[in-house]
Amino acid sequence: MQRIDLTGKVFGSLTVVELASPDINNQRKWVCLCSCGTTLLVHGYSLIHGHYKSCGCQRVRKRDQGLQQHITTDQVNGTRKSALSAKTSKRNTSGHKGVSWLASRNKWRASIGYQGRQISLGYFNRLDDAVKARKKAEQEYHHPHM
Repeated sequence: MQRIDLTGKVFGSLTVVELASPDINNQRKWVCLCSCGTTLLVHGYSLIHGHYKSCGCQRVRKRDQGLQQHITTDQVNGTRKSALSAKTSKRNTSGHKGVSWLASRNKWRASIGYQGRQISLGYFNRLDDAVKARKKAEQEYHHPHM
């Protein structure tokens, strides 16, 4: 079976440089240069059938652009809008967001996240007092962003 010479051919952002020496399993791969400057070894079949179009740099760049866009559209004054409407964690034992039992003090603790920091709302003997403090803080901190 005759091997097709892929030297110089371009597949997406990959340019085939040369045929590499056989590896331990006697498989031959092509040395490719990505447009970002990374060199990698790829099977000819994978190149021809479009399985590889870059070294992965485009996927990372696209992921980072999507993340940046999400952060830009999701934040208002440093507060994530999606966090405001997120469900209560299944690990939450109080049943209320931002309210937890603090065994070391034998009290309920209320807190709220705002602009990337955690704000303590106090420690309470009764659960309903902690929940009231949290609800009041939600109105003060989160309501203007909803």
